[in-house]
Amino acid sequence: MVKGFREKLAERQTVINSLVCVGLDPLPEKIPACVSPGDPLWARIVDWMKAIIDATAQYASMFKPQIAHYESIDGGVLTLQKIVKYIHDFHPDIPVFLDCKRGDIDRTQKRYAVAEFEIIGVDGMNFNPYMGKDCMEQLVDKNHPERAIVGLCYTSNPSAREIQDLHLVNGFPLWESIAWKTVLWANELGITKNAGLVMAAAYEKTKGSGYIYSEHLTRCREIVGDKLWFLIPGIGTQGGFITETVRAAFRGPGSIAINSSSGITDASSGTDFAEAAGAKACELRDQIRAAGGNCQPSFL
Repeated sequence: MVKGFREKLAERQTVINSLVCVGLDPLPEKIPACVSPGDPLWARIVDWMKAIIDATAQYASMFKPQIAHYESIDGGVLTLQKIVKYIHDFHPDIPVFLDCKRGDIDRTQKRYAVAEFEIIGVDGMNFNPYMGKDCMEQLVDKNHPERAIVGLCYTSNPSAREIQDLHLVNGFPLWESIAWKTVLWANELGITKNAGLVMAAAYEKTKGSGYIYSEHLTRCREIVGDKLWFLIPGIGTQGGFITETVRAAFRGPGSIAINSSSGITDASSGTDFAEAAGAKACELRDQIRAAGGNCQPSFL
């Protein structure tokens, strides 16, 4: 029987005692000069990401490529396919999640499901719920209940507050309604076991205020309990706070994955780029552990 995404994530986090999600978001201008000089851009990116993957795998509970970083280069889909296949072939215990934020009418969303799950071959993906239940339902394949389908809920970009914090007539902010709807849809579709939400890391409410805001994570746990897992962006270059994030959201292995992308992949542009990426992933793992994100049973 095929393991579900969340089960696989929980097992991986327990084995390596790490909640780190390594984002694979290559920018052409950031490729270290030492990586396959003279080769086509797509081939250089494949070699770069393979080296990053190998260097960070011992700390990674999941890998998360962001699709725009591949679609924006010639041969990008093939590039992404090669990278996903490499992870599956050489690091099969690490799930691969595609950050693509798809959301469209039913027939179009169904094509996205084919594109991401079958053509690219990832184990999970996120969706934009703006067009309603169709956005989640059309990603569901009853023959593949193991796939992770994760809704955008409370994102880490500051301008998201203009929309996601809007209060509805019932007095609740829009993002809370999205959390309620996502867990309701997941229940109705029978996919709660592997469904999740994108929930931003704790952050400084007003720059320079010193007030670290994590109430959105606490409130979301009140709404969905432990039924959904959280993919948490905003750590690293975006300035999110680890301790407050872990304390508000962590409920044991498989409950959260904390992402860092450029903070890891762009740690060095020299010949030590892979070693530097591994060191950054290790540092983040240790910071999360120190904050209470320990995935080892207490008796170990």
